Amino acid sequence: MEKILSFFTTLSLVFTYLLGLGVSEVDGAFEIARKEKLDPVTSMFSAQGLCCDGDYFYCSGAMTAVHFTGLAKFDLQMRCLKKKSNAVPKEFTQRYGSDHIGGIDCADGLIYAPIEGEGYAYNFILLYSCDTLDYTGIYYDLTSEYLTDGIPWCAIDREKRILYTSKFSDVNELLCYDLDSMEFLGTLQLQETINRIQGGSVHAGQIYLSYDAPHSTQEQILRIDPGSGRVEV
Repeated sequence: MEKILSFFTTLSLVFTYLLGLGVSEVDGAFEIARKEKLDPVTSMFSAQGLCCDGDYFYCSGAMTAVHFTGLAKFDLQMRCLKKKSNAVPKEFTQRYGSDHIGGIDCADGLIYAPIEGEGYAYNFILLYSCDTLDYTGIYYDLTSEYLTDGIPWCAIDREKRILYTSKFSDVNELLCYDLDSMEFLGTLQLQETINRIQGGSVHAGQIYLSYDAPHSTQEQILRIDPGSGRVEV
């Protein structure tokens, strides 16, 4: 079923581009600073996750129906500078069935990419070069009883040197890891349960998470206060 859904997602990307759909609406709390429209091929490398190091944007893409994983690099005007297909190395696809890259983040010249596979039996963070998009050979096994339905995203607090992640559904806590050693630091308990978390980012000490609404009917950005666990839309 997952691969069938991924196939139709691929088709929807193409039709969304051709029909000029997919423009995001926001409430009064935010203003759209800029809109960019990517061509269908570039969208394949960019539809999963997005992060920025201040100089470049980096994106991830995954389509399990066609066993596609990719990374892309853009300048600040969203001109695509580099693409990399088959981003998940064969040692992971063949041994662990890892065929999906989630929402990425970056720090210290490295892209941190959450990698999962069919059945969610294995969950990894793989490190890629921001310069070349090549896999560095460094990975961390985050497989645990906490990640029962994959590792869909990660977000980095560069000042506190903490990497956050969670499972996808019924999330009542975020997992915290030391960015330098990837040692598990514990959990951040949330004041309410959130669901379908697809990506994340940290800004000014606050954690921002993307809510992937079923059928894309009411997608939201959630703000988490790491001090209290308070959740705001």
